[in-house]
Amino acid sequence: MTVKTIEVDAVLFDMDGTLIDSTPAVNATWGEIAIKYGLDYDYVLQTCHGWRTVENLKRFIPSIPDEQLPEEVKAFEGRISQIAEDAKKNGKQEGQIVAMPGAVSLLDEICSGQKEDPKRRAGWAIVTSATKAYAQLGFASANVAPPPNVFITSDLCSKGKPDPEPYLLGAKHLNVDIKRCLVVEDAPPGVESGKSAGAKVLGLKTTHDGNRMWQKGADFVVEDLSKVHARWQGDQLFIDIDSEQSPLHTNGNSNGHNGA
Repeated sequence: MTVKTIEVDAVLFDMDGTLIDSTPAVNATWGEIAIKYGLDYDYVLQTCHGWRTVENLKRFIPSIPDEQLPEEVKAFEGRISQIAEDAKKNGKQEGQIVAMPGAVSLLDEICSGQKEDPKRRAGWAIVTSATKAYAQLGFASANVAPPPNVFITSDLCSKGKPDPEPYLLGAKHLNVDIKRCLVVEDAPPGVESGKSAGAKVLGLKTTHDGNRMWQKGADFVVEDLSKVHARWQGDQLFIDIDSEQSPLHTNGNSNGHNGA
């Protein structure tokens, strides 16, 4: 692996599977849905990640009337929160929503910019396929960091990932150029969304294998956020990425540049 350094105006993070891990609670909820509607549980888990809940429900359970979908989404995401909260109350680690490896330290490094100089830009945002109600609760439950000023949820978007709209909206709300942003994602639809928006994309292997990230156009791929660090030099934000080598490009070329 080679550490690659890029200068960015902001880092746009996906949430679930990137900053927080709610996998046990999500899987348990899909398990209940699979039993109720006779779905192929394994297939659902293989294909659901990275899509908005409303799109997953429409895809897997087309019998649900469109007018009923908002309530079904609310019930689905509410069930995830309930399972996680019950696990926490009962002192069970399994089922709780927790921080992903490296997430706390990376956000602390980015947030240090405004702590040192309040005039600096925030440097980050969350862009998630979850609804506002679930996203804010889930992020708070994981104790990763104080919530960002820009928190793009599915409620704010007419189209979800892999459409570029979510990440374009994130950059717009931060008042930065998407082409000077790094998108951090763990799911193929999110990688596609970030790339089509015009950002550099870092793919994590926390949910899918690295080859899928590369195939969708990721510029960098790492195991998790423990391989990523941030540092401020004046008003410049640099991201150091201990990226794997792309199997699709064996000539050593990279979209990043070494050094800063």
